[in-house]
Amino acid sequence: MSISVLVVLYNSAVNDVSVLQTALHSQQVSDIVVCDNSDRKNDNAEQAACHNITYISMNGNKGLSKAYNAGVVRCRGDIVCVFDDDTQVDGDYFNAVSELTESSQKWDIALPIVMTGDKVLSPSHFEKYRTIPVDPSHVGDMADLTGINSGMAVRRSLYDRISYDSNLFLDLIDHQFILDARKVGANIVVLKGSRLHQSYSLENDSLKMQESD
Repeated sequence: MSISVLVVLYNSAVNDVSVLQTALHSQQVSDIVVCDNSDRKNDNAEQAACHNITYISMNGNKGLSKAYNAGVVRCRGDIVCVFDDDTQVDGDYFNAVSELTESSQKWDIALPIVMTGDKVLSPSHFEKYRTIPVDPSHVGDMADLTGINSGMAVRRSLYDRISYDSNLFLDLIDHQFILDARKVGANIVVLKGSRLHQSYSLENDSLKMQESD
C-alpha cells in the first residue's frame, strides 16, 4: 500500500513545516500534496517544486474543508494521511500506518494519539454534544470514537464515497467527516505505536457538536 501525505498551509512556509520534512525522509510516503490557504504572498510554489511536492494554491483562505477536498483529488496513494501545518510528527507515525495496512484489522480511518503538552487532544468521544479526550492507556475502538483531522489516516477508497463538508469553514469538519464516514459503514480505529504533538491548547478544541440528523 502506498501512502500520500496531504498538508494544508496557512501563512506558513513549505520549508518550515516539520511534518513535510519528516514525510520527505520517509520511505513509506509515495507522494506529498500541499494545499495553500495563505492570504499573504509567498514563494511556497517554488519551495514545493524543489522537493517534488505537488502544490495547489487555493488563492486565499478558502477554509480547511475545501482545501482538503482539493488536495485529496491529487493524492495518488492507497492511504491519505492528512495534516495541519503545526503538527509535530516523527518517523514512527508512518511506520505505524504501514503496519496497520499490513495487518488483518478492518479499518477505513485511523486516528493517532495526539498530545498538546502533557494532555491528550485526540482521539476523543462524545458526551452529549461535547467531545471529551480518551485516556490513551485504555483507548479502544469506541462506538462514538472521533478525533481531529491532523494525523488522520484515511483509505483513499473512502473519499470515493464521502468528502469534507464544504459548508464548514474550519470548526467541526473533522467530527462531521467521521460522522459521515460512519453513515456509509466506515470503520474507525485507533492508530497505535505513535504519538503526535499539536501546538494549540486542548481547551480551544473543546467544541460543542450540533445534533446530527
